[in-house]
Amino acid sequence: MEDKPEWRAHLVLGLILIGQSFIDWSAPEGPWQAKSFTVGVIAMVGLGFLYSAKYRWQFGRTGVIPYLNNYQCDDNKIAISSLVEAAIAIGFVVVLNSIPDGFVSTPVPAALLILLYASLMMLHALYAWLVCNGPLRDDEEE
Repeated sequence: MEDKPEWRAHLVLGLILIGQSFIDWSAPEGPWQAKSFTVGVIAMVGLGFLYSAKYRWQFGRTGVIPYLNNYQCDDNKIAISSLVEAAIAIGFVVVLNSIPDGFVSTPVPAALLILLYASLMMLHALYAWLVCNGPLRDDEEE
């Protein structure tokens, strides 16, 4: 039996890289001469690590492309995971927007990063539905 790949390190690294975009620090300007762009690039790399952690946890293998044979078609699981991810993302955005000014310093694109991750996960759930019930379903295997 194959050992499942470690996903926790990717999760922690992704959260740290994304978390740095929520604090005000003197980031290097980089070749583009803009500190805010550097912070955004670091956060986007963090989103990649977060996706990798979710992929490793969900499928129990390394990779980034959700191949068709990875899915076990359970309609309720796809719907529930999609709704949970959407609710968490919307909850984060609502919390960020309801924090009074000056209480916690969050950058303007923080909500955008959260919504980007949520939209990627919703796209992943849509792909899972297409594979299980939609036009990408392989009827020969049933």
